[in-house]
Amino acid sequence: MTPASMMSMLDACIAMCQTCMDMCMMHADESEVCKMCAQACQACMDACMAMKDMMMAG
Repeated sequence: MTPASMMSMLDACIAMCQTCMDMCMMHADESEVCKMCAQACQACMDACMAMKDMMMAG
C-alpha cells in the first residue's frame, strides 16, 4: 500500500465517521445506542486523524 492510498483511505474513513456521527447526534438525546454510536464514530475519527498526523510527520 502506498502512502497516498493510505491517506485516501484515512480521509474516506474520517468522512464516513463524521457523517455517521452527525446523524447519530441528532438522536443521541433520545437513544443511548445513538449516543454510543456517535462516541464510537468520534473515537474512530480521532484515531484516523492521529494516524494521518503520524504519517505526515514521519
